[in-house]
Order: sequence, then C-alpha cells, then structure tokens
Amino acid sequence: MSVSDQQDSNAHRLLLVDDSKEITDILEEVGIDAGYQVCSVNKFESIIPQFRQFDPTVIFLDLNLGPAEVAETDETPREGLEILKYLSAANSRAKIVIVSGLSRRTRELNQLLGRDLNLHMLGGIPKPFDIKNVEEVLLKLKL
Repeated sequence: MSVSDQQDSNAHRLLLVDDSKEITDILEEVGIDAGYQVCSVNKFESIIPQFRQFDPTVIFLDLNLGPAEVAETDETPREGLEILKYLSAANSRAKIVIVSGLSRRTRELNQLLGRDLNLHMLGGIPKPFDIKNVEEVLLKLKL
C-alpha cells in the first residue's frame, strides 16, 4: 500500500495500539474484514511516528502498554494519558475507542480526560472482547 493510498481522505484508517501482538493481530483481521486500512503498534515509543505517518481516522487504544512496575490500581495509566496528551497536541480528529482490561471506572476516567483534551472519545471496549462487538463498532464508525 502506498503512502498516497494511506492518505486517501475517503479511506478508513484504523490504528491499533496494544502491547500484545496477539491482540493487535486479531483486531487487525477484524479491521480489514470491516473495510479498514490497518496499522498496528505494539511499543509505546512507536506510537507517535506511526500516528504521524498513518494519519488514522480511528484509534483503538490500550491504556497499559507493557508490564506494570507496580500493582494495578485504578489510577490513570501513565502511557494512556501521555498518548492522549500527544494526540491532543497534534490536534487529532481521529475517533478514539479505549480497548482495555482495566476497570470500567479507569476506562471512563480516561474517556473524560480525553474529552477534556478536545479529543473525539467514543467509549470503550473491555478486554476480553467479543469479536462480533468489535466488528459492529468498526462498521458503525464508518458511517
């Protein structure tokens, strides 16, 4: 796929951000089946360069990218907040869906933080997820 294809304003481009390649591989198949161009990122340091190059219309964002150094808490994961701040500074217009195994409260808190940063937050999908549910969300986002 050429860069011009990726930059096509009519294209639906899905950026998958998750530290688990198994998760992004599954979501990538669902995204392709739903008619998206898909790019996956599994490392925190790769997110910004991939975001700039791919210019996604939809982002599926995991909040916890890598092994936690401390026990899991309901606090906002550092990586998730840093990504949201970057997307805000970049004036991202992508639709953002949080896909996370963290608590519902944490997902909702991050959605509120994203909205406060003028991001287009569209809710969350808890892990483990139902593939049919993910596909329905992706199809709705194309409308």
